[in-house]
Amino acid sequence: MNSNLVNGIYGLLIGCAPSLGLFCFVAAGFALRSEGGVNYSTDGAFFKWIAWGAIFITISPILAYLASLQFAAAGAGMSAGSTAYTAPLQNAVTNFVQYYLVGKIVPVIAGALVLKALLDAGEGRSPFPSVISALFLLGSDGLYQLAVGWNDGSTYATADLLSSMLTWALSSVAPVLGAMSIYASILQFIRGRDWSTPAFVGGALIIASGIWSLVQQWAGVSL
Repeated sequence: MNSNLVNGIYGLLIGCAPSLGLFCFVAAGFALRSEGGVNYSTDGAFFKWIAWGAIFITISPILAYLASLQFAAAGAGMSAGSTAYTAPLQNAVTNFVQYYLVGKIVPVIAGALVLKALLDAGEGRSPFPSVISALFLLGSDGLYQLAVGWNDGSTYATADLLSSMLTWALSSVAPVLGAMSIYASILQFIRGRDWSTPAFVGGALIIASGIWSLVQQWAGVSL
């Protein structure tokens, strides 16, 4: 096969990988709402999209690791630069994801989810599933920027990135969700409904990071 063609395809894949990672995080937001909004399925699409996003962001360390194992198809000796033929495709993918999908479509979908939250509340259902999904979609670009910063380029960059995501979720996201749950328990109390469950869950989410550390100590592991 022509080496220029191979290098061009390889460069296209490497060049599009960051944008594809961002696309995966956006898709994870859609999957979160389809799985309930507040909770997620352990074998559902949300986890898979997050994992694929981490893989695309750390694709270069992955290929470098495979090349160090003498894996011939890992791109060793190939050029990752764009050619005159692949550069327009790479620019098209990047512009679509960053400026059209994230810049235009995601805010509209998030707004529609906020409207759905209001309608759900009007029917007596919880507005939190749609609100949380809307917040995740609006923050997908911010999550992507954090993930890029967590990519240290090491051999285990993908695992380290996912570990950083978990730490961030437990220490930054969980307390916010806990506060929302506490507010929900107050509303439930005012309405004369069961308030103990959301209050207990809210308190647990606020100290979720400490609970995870305690579980690790019990299991004798450290991440």
